[in-house]
Amino acid sequence: MDKPDKNKSRTRLEQRESDIMDAASKLFAEEGFHATSTRKIAAAAGVSEGTLFHYYGTKNVLLLAILDGFYEQLIESAREGVESVMGTRERLLLLAKNHLRALMDNQALMMRLIQVYLSVDIYYYQDYKKSPIHKLNYRYTRIFDNVVREGMERGYIREDLELSAMRDLFFGGLEYGMRTLMGRKYNRERVASYVEAIVDPLWQSMQTQHSTADSNAADNSRLEATCKRLESIVERLEQA
Repeated sequence: MDKPDKNKSRTRLEQRESDIMDAASKLFAEEGFHATSTRKIAAAAGVSEGTLFHYYGTKNVLLLAILDGFYEQLIESAREGVESVMGTRERLLLLAKNHLRALMDNQALMMRLIQVYLSVDIYYYQDYKKSPIHKLNYRYTRIFDNVVREGMERGYIREDLELSAMRDLFFGGLEYGMRTLMGRKYNRERVASYVEAIVDPLWQSMQTQHSTADSNAADNSRLEATCKRLESIVERLEQA
């Protein structure tokens, strides 16, 4: 008999927590982390400041919770995307598009929060590998690592490459790519074409000779098929 009440109570608690997160995210993006007080966040969320501290002991804890939520969504969408395609290049393109779109969709918030987090976390410079942000980043970038390792096992990627260097080139290029796109009109089509411009040179440098030959053969095959379709269309038009 008590279960419905407990479920309602849990739902209210989860909703309250969500309201606080949403209010903080919006205010941090609009006004900045340091300029936003916990009192203002509580008011925007419709709760008391004491309730806010009950859920999040400090503003820094709230900051990390927002980053954690962002990373969880990023990780989930990246994993689902990778599982939906087979080719190594296609997987790299998917990861890159997912990464850029997530950052661009949340650029005002994430640019502020990541910078602030790295400056306020007193443990960051002392022992980065034990920091929460490192653990989140590790879980996320491991998806890229797994794609590259599988590509090596399948003979598509050179085994002599330094994985950490490839990872830095991949995500480093995307970070700077985001800054470039921020100065232009942003749309998903623009992101897709820009991603290919970033990923393809890296992909070409990673490929084995066997993989490159297969890729060229596939391109030639598609070109021949296209030519045959065009010839067929021309014949039908001439007969009409």
